[in-house]
Amino acid sequence: MITAVDVLARFEDLPSRAGAATRVLVLADDADTTATDLAHAIGTDPAFAALVISLANSAYYGLGGRVTTLHYAVSVIGFQTIRSLAVTLAAGLDNPKSVPAGFWEQAATAAAASNLLAPMLGASAGDAFSLGLVHTLGSALLHQHSPLPALCLPFPDDAYELDVKERELYGIGHAAAGAQVLAGWRFPERLCTLIAGHHSPPLPNAAPLERVLHASRALSDLVLSADPNRERIEHSLVWMSEGRIAPSDVDALARDLERDAESLLALLPT
Repeated sequence: MITAVDVLARFEDLPSRAGAATRVLVLADDADTTATDLAHAIGTDPAFAALVISLANSAYYGLGGRVTTLHYAVSVIGFQTIRSLAVTLAAGLDNPKSVPAGFWEQAATAAAASNLLAPMLGASAGDAFSLGLVHTLGSALLHQHSPLPALCLPFPDDAYELDVKERELYGIGHAAAGAQVLAGWRFPERLCTLIAGHHSPPLPNAAPLERVLHASRALSDLVLSADPNRERIEHSLVWMSEGRIAPSDVDALARDLERDAESLLALLPT
């Protein structure tokens, strides 16, 4: 049985190819780091650099091919999203064998949904996108130790059962594992707290970013699930948005999400 310490130790023992990503993680934790500093670090890895520039030119930022330098791309995307991209590369998640089935589809859809919903719920789009992208990181890290295909579903119907089975096999659930690993990389504490509790129902006074995470998971479920519970999803979206989203809005949101998620998935290092 492994522990969070084992997972974190494995994550820190990174291959040399992740040098640029780990350097970015160190720099992102330094308050004196500038966009130029990050651009120089990213530029030592051509694949990482291409990913950052491609994302900055994507529909999310509305700049339509005008971003041609890494410095500009870093300024457009923001440090928190750069940090999240670095984590996925540093953890080796660009290797299909390193992630459970459906991982990148879920990550791209949750990130796109978070970006779509953040303005409606009064949250930072950058933080929401980053949180959506990495909130299930723990499932990939656990998978690297011992794959469990039966649980590799985008959105399991029974989160409690999933947690129990993960604890039996790994000694820790994916939500806690991901949060502890990210805390080790000095991710903002508030984001780590949300990641640790992403399967727990939010309280009525939940902050906007927490509402976005849960709403994005609900909307993603509508897009990814073979047999989504439409009534539950609509209720969740209405409640999480405090009425800003009506049931009649859901179909249009789902169409926008399918488009955005497909575009994002094409950019990610899957």
